[in-house]
Formats: sequence, C-alpha cells, structure tokens
Amino acid sequence: MKKAPGNKVLAMLDRLKLIKTDLSEIHMIVSLDGISDLPETAELLSAINSEDKTRLQNALRHSFEKRDLARVSALYSYVSLFSESDQLQIKSEVVQDFQAYLKAYQNEKDLNGIFTHPGFSNLIIALNDKGLTDLQFELFSFFHLDNKTNTGKKMAGIQKNLPLSEDQRDQVIQYLEDMKAEKEQNALAEKKRSKTALIFGIIGLTLLIIRVLLRLARD
Repeated sequence: MKKAPGNKVLAMLDRLKLIKTDLSEIHMIVSLDGISDLPETAELLSAINSEDKTRLQNALRHSFEKRDLARVSALYSYVSLFSESDQLQIKSEVVQDFQAYLKAYQNEKDLNGIFTHPGFSNLIIALNDKGLTDLQFELFSFFHLDNKTNTGKKMAGIQKNLPLSEDQRDQVIQYLEDMKAEKEQNALAEKKRSKTALIFGIIGLTLLIIRVLLRLARD
C-alpha cells in the first residue's frame, strides 16, 4: 500500500497549486525536491499552461515595480513548474528586470537597502547569472571595497554567500580579513592607551599623596 504524503509534502503541494489560483497569495519559496514523482505533482505539471506563464510574468514584473525582492524571489521559485524553454525565457526577463532595478539606485543608502532586502541573496543565487552577479559586485566594490566601515562589513558578509567568481570572492575575503586585522590593531592600541592612562593616573595620585604627606609633615 502506497504511503500517503506527509503534512509537509501536502503543505508544499498546496503552495505549488497557487500558480493556478491566486498569485497574490504567493509569499514563500517552493521546491519540487522530494515531490517531483508524486501523482499530485504530475497532475499539476500537466495542467500548467501559457496563461499561468503570463500571469507569473506579470506578477514578477509588478513585484519589481513595488521593489519587493522577497516576493520576486518567492514567485521566481515557481519557474520549476514550467518547460525548459519557458524557464529560460522567464529567467532572462527576471535578470533584465533585476539589472534595471539595480542600475536605478538613487544613492549608497538606497543600494545598501537593496543588498540587505529580504530575497536579494536568494534571488541572486537562484538566477546564478554571471552578468547580474558581476553588476551587483561592481556596485558593492565601488562603494565599499576601499572603505573599511561596519556597513561595508555587513555588505561583504552578504557578498560572501553569493555565486561570485574566484577573484571576486578573494577580494571579499581579503576585505573581511583586513577589517578583522584593523579591529584587532585598534583594540590593542586602545588597550595600550588605557594602560598608559592608568599608569599616569597612579603616578598622579601618588604624587598628590606625597604632596599631602609633606604638607602634613611641615604642619
């Protein structure tokens, strides 16, 4: 007797079925891992049509306009339900929209907001497009690689988990190591300053006590 799907599988199937009903309810990433061989999955895949593709494309475009990368990331995960040719077309459109979205940043603060937006990393990883990854790395490099700041450190931490080239990854790692070394040097310098201040404080207190004792002795 065939085992019935578990609750987690049923929950995933319910989320996958949203592609046929209400895309506005899509907020979580889906996957066919572990359920691709189920009859329910096969039935859903066989029902996917061009109308579903058009609705998904429109929803993706609208989410970019709303600057909601978390929703774009969730919607894009549904691409696995479509044929290979449809997947390539949708991916190409999303990459183009994402590139335009990145290029439209207003200032450093706006760009940092994009980098830290929920869905940014997931989408970069899911798309795994060299042109897109290179573009966002160029923007990160322009604003942060030459500036050792806490914000830069946070951005570098995000970069480290993206599908960078070997050279790009080396730059990020070097940046983080330089920041760590600089922090350790600053901590050591602060420790020396504190120690010096303590010594001079003790000397000053000792001299004060001596002066008081001498005055008392004269009296």
